Amino acid sequence: MKHLFLNLSAAALLLAAFSSTAAAEQPRLNTLGHSVAVGAFDPVSYFPEGGGTPKRGLIGNAFEYQGATYRFSNKENLAKFRQNPAKYAPAYNGWCAWALAALDKEVDVDPTSFVIRNGKLYLFYKDPELDTRAMWQKDAEGLFKKAETNWNKR
Repeated sequence: MKHLFLNLSAAALLLAAFSSTAAAEQPRLNTLGHSVAVGAFDPVSYFPEGGGTPKRGLIGNAFEYQGATYRFSNKENLAKFRQNPAKYAPAYNGWCAWALAALDKEVDVDPTSFVIRNGKLYLFYKDPELDTRAMWQKDAEGLFKKAETNWNKR
């Protein structure tokens, strides 16, 4: 019994070491459930050419990109994403831009709290007591630089 416990402990330590090594190789994606990105919202819908208002995506209009499944509100937005996924995929793999800049942490977002900056989608955490998008907008340029620095070291 003692040997079984030691073997299980050693396996757990190896698994933890492997997990942290794998996590260090590539930043994690902020996903919902089984790797659904942007809280199941259509990333193209945020942009003027996709309607300019976040819309929920449909399971039938899905596309996998860099390990995450993106959903789209219509076939047209799916086609736009397929043509140029890097344009429409959210910055920082969908993590809160403000938290990345100010705290150097990966924090969940409210998919309806966003900014399009220089043609890129940035998402933010929001609840009744904390609106990180509003905080971001007070010093967007400075926070953008910090977020880029923090993201690039991942």
